[in-house]
Order: sequence, then structure tokens, then C-alpha cells
Amino acid sequence: MEKSINQRYVLTEPILPMLSGMLYNGKDLPLRRDVVFFVVESTDEAAKEAYIRKLREVAPLSDNRFLHILDVGMEPNYIFAVLKTFDGKPFIQELKGHRFTPEEAVSKVLELGKGLMDALEEGISGCSVHAANLWLNDDGQLKIINYWEKGTHAQRGAQGLGCLLYQILTRSESIPVSFDTIEHRLREALVAIPSVEQELLIATLRRVWNDQETLASFMLVLQSLRQDTAVRQEVSKPVRERQVQEKTEPERAYEEEDPAEEEEAPPRRSLGRAGRKLLVGTAIACLGGAAAFVWLGKDREEPSGKGVSPAQTEHYAPVQPSHHTYDKPAGPEVVSDPNQKKAEDKIVIVPNLIGLQNDTAGKQAIAAGLRYGFDIVANEREEGTVFKQEPAAHTQVTKGTEIKYWVSKGKQP
Repeated sequence: MEKSINQRYVLTEPILPMLSGMLYNGKDLPLRRDVVFFVVESTDEAAKEAYIRKLREVAPLSDNRFLHILDVGMEPNYIFAVLKTFDGKPFIQELKGHRFTPEEAVSKVLELGKGLMDALEEGISGCSVHAANLWLNDDGQLKIINYWEKGTHAQRGAQGLGCLLYQILTRSESIPVSFDTIEHRLREALVAIPSVEQELLIATLRRVWNDQETLASFMLVLQSLRQDTAVRQEVSKPVRERQVQEKTEPERAYEEEDPAEEEEAPPRRSLGRAGRKLLVGTAIACLGGAAAFVWLGKDREEPSGKGVSPAQTEHYAPVQPSHHTYDKPAGPEVVSDPNQKKAEDKIVIVPNLIGLQNDTAGKQAIAAGLRYGFDIVANEREEGTVFKQEPAAHTQVTKGTEIKYWVSKGKQP
């Protein structure tokens, strides 16, 4: 089909039906370029005017994680928005056949989250990040198509990103109504991942599902997962390859930097402009145990007797079950280390253990630099699930403080 608009644009073929309109391929004749059209049918003049205002409000957004609006207009029976096109296609068409690894899935969701936080600073919020509202570039980047309409609660913000991560990992177009179903399917999709890492990821997504994570705190978890992956990949390099890399790297790292150059260097962006504002109050408090989110290989047990690097041997000794109290092993005493006293006096943030399984909660406590103890009592929560803790999550305490939590043994007759 071909349909002319204002003697400038031509709609060539439909691409994808969307919630409130249709996506079309098309051409901008004067500029001789391909574009994408978002078309909404309507004959109500007041409704069309309101929709045009909505489009114009978000049109200045130029973040590269969104399809840019180039033009908007009205015809007697419809409204249209001209969007900048990119090589690729709607992500929903590739969802079942994509080849993203779990690490890549985390990175892509993290990048979209940064885009949401930057858009928030421009007054744009609530858009859907469901797979059906995303464009997949040929280079693998995901972009949000419609960002002027609000998505449902399960499609926007932290929960929307959590659901998108589920969609990518399970290659599923629909989102189950029950998190128990989500958990079951995630375990099937992540069967090759060690059980400890499965528990950490699923526990995070459960908190997101229950609205116990903000967008900012969820971004920190994803950032931690990506950083842990990079560290693991570096450690897993063959020794010879790391030695060659160290020899070929410039020696500037060992030179004293010029203070004047430091002052002129532009600031780095990590989680976006809005991220810097939103994370001030939540960055550390959101997840004291975020560092425990070890992705795909970290924190695995290594068989004894094989060459293990010093970094791999710094594991805690097995905990003892007596009295349900667990201390971090003190390790060998180093009297001459001047930093030891400083480490002992360090203030840490108590992680949120509620909703985690018993063994996972203990690992998070240790990762946060705390000792822990627990009691197992009757409770309505699922057996083996933490339902109470002291001190409360996000509290500041001295490193080495004991945190106590209560684990459900299920309902008792």
C-alpha cells in the first residue's frame, strides 16, 4: 500500500499493530530518507488536538534510547508522528529467536533504565518498556518506540524493566499474573546457571514484582551484576593473555596526573543525569547486599588441589550450625597491616533480607560485612523464607555487627 500525507510523506507498508495505533514504514520525499510512522485513527477533533499536544511535549527528547520524533500532524481521520528510523525491526518480532546471553540481557535492560531516568529529568515518565514497545537495532541496541503514552503498572518503571528482563531470558511475549509462575519459568530458562546465582537473581525480581525496589535501586543491582561479570571475565582470562595485556598497556597509570588536566576533564555519566539526583538518597541504602549479586560464575566452589589464584582463595570458611550464630572467619592475623583497624571500623548498610531463602540471606549478610544468626519459627510465609530481621534493612551499622533474622518453618497445625 502507498498513502500520501501532505504531499511530503508516503506510507508504504504496515510494520506492527500497537496498543493505540499502527506502525508503518514510509518515506520523507523532500529529504529522500526512510522514516517510521506511528498512526492513530481518530475523527474527534478535540481528541486529536490533545494527542498532538502530548506528542509535541515529548518531541524535544533526543536520548538515543528512544525513537526520535521528527514531525507530527493531523489528517481528517488520523494523527501521525514521524519517527527517525534505524536498521532493524520491532523487538517483539525477534523475541523468540534472539541470541542474547543472560549477561547481555542485563546490560540491555540496564541501558533502557538509564534512558528512563534521563527522560524523567525531562518530565517524561511512565512509558512502557514491554517488548512490544521496543525497537531492536541491527547492532543489538533496544529503543523505546512510544514514550508519550503511559504503560500499565507492570510495563513501566522498575517493574516494567523486571518484566522485560523476564521476557528476554524466557523469550516470552506475555507476562504471567503470578510471580510463582515467573519463578518457575525463570528456573527453566536459567537451568545452566548455578543455584546460588539463580536464587540471587530471582530474589531481586521478586522484590521488584512486590514493589520493594525503586527504579534507582534496581539500576544499582543491574549495574552490580554487569560489573561482576566484567571482573569474572577478566579473572578467567588465561594468565599469558593477562600478562601480554599488562605489558602492552600504557604506563601512564603509574604517572602522577596533572591537577590542571583533572579539573578540565568532563564529568563521567554513569546512570544518567536524573540518576545522579535519584541515587543520592537511595544509592547505598537500597541494597547493602548488592555486591553479593555475583553473576554467572563468581562465588562458585573450586575443587581443591588445583591452581587457584589468590583472589579465588579468599572465601569464608564453612559456617557452623551451632546456636544458629555465624561469624565471619577472622583469617590469619596481620599485625603489621595499618589498614586493618580502619576496615574494622567501617560503617556498612544492613541489606534487606526479607523474602530471601535462608542460605541466600546468610550469604548477603556476609557479603555486607556482617555476622548473622537466625531462628526458625512458625509463620504464614513459605517454609525457609525470611520474614523478619533486626536491625532493619538500610540501617547503618559498624562492620562485623551481628544481624538476626527469622525464618519461617511454615504454618503449624
